[in-house]
Amino acid sequence: MMRSAATSALAPVADDLAASLQRQSDPDLVHDGAPSLILLLDGLAERSGRPAAGLAAARARIAYATAFLSREDRARARLMYARARDQALAVLRNDRRFAAALDRPIADFEAAVSTLGRAHVPALYTAAAAWLGWILNSEGSPDALAQLSRPLAMMRRVAELDPDYDHGGVHLLLGIYYAVQPPGAGRDLQRSRAHFERAQQLAGPAALMPRIAMAEYYARYSLDRELFDRLLTEIEASSDDPSGLELANALARRRARELKAMADEWF
Repeated sequence: MMRSAATSALAPVADDLAASLQRQSDPDLVHDGAPSLILLLDGLAERSGRPAAGLAAARARIAYATAFLSREDRARARLMYARARDQALAVLRNDRRFAAALDRPIADFEAAVSTLGRAHVPALYTAAAAWLGWILNSEGSPDALAQLSRPLAMMRRVAELDPDYDHGGVHLLLGIYYAVQPPGAGRDLQRSRAHFERAQQLAGPAALMPRIAMAEYYARYSLDRELFDRLLTEIEASSDDPSGLELANALARRRARELKAMADEWF
């Protein structure tokens, strides 16, 4: 009984540890130290068996892969995203209908996703973010692209159930999705812009990630150099980092410098 009580207490600890990443203002420190934290979160998740602990470990993996590996080591990023996706899907598999439909045709999968409720939003959102990250880092693999409709169904369900979740993070994902699709095969720049603008509204003016993502994806693919330059200038000039946004904003400023160097190649 004592062991059961101790393992139950680990779930909120895992979530607190994952959140602590976002309060760090030194990206290099996070780059070097986060892998150890991720291993610790994995251990806490396995020991507790609680869905919240598994999702905390998955979110830490997504944050690390997005911040660093997507530009440093895509093969390793895919592994990180795949593990995070599987951790979140493990939570959703507790729903029997979803578990049965996971590997079935997309119509069955979408039908199962449509039955999930508000309590499933954290796992749906985390799984969709990880799945999309895995696809985007698969370098055009036909097998990966063929799976895109599944995280899209999950993102749309989150947008139906709780569009403000994680400060509008699902709008960020949908903005990226509609920007990166090939012309004539899903690209919708008008919808992409609308989702990015909504993400900025929900995240608040101090959050820089929605703006850097809009520059990198919407402005780039719509060939809007004026918007691209304006967003990067705003990001570099910003200095207000409320608690919880320290890491994200530091990474956004770093990415703004990188994107400036790529501008002439893209435009």
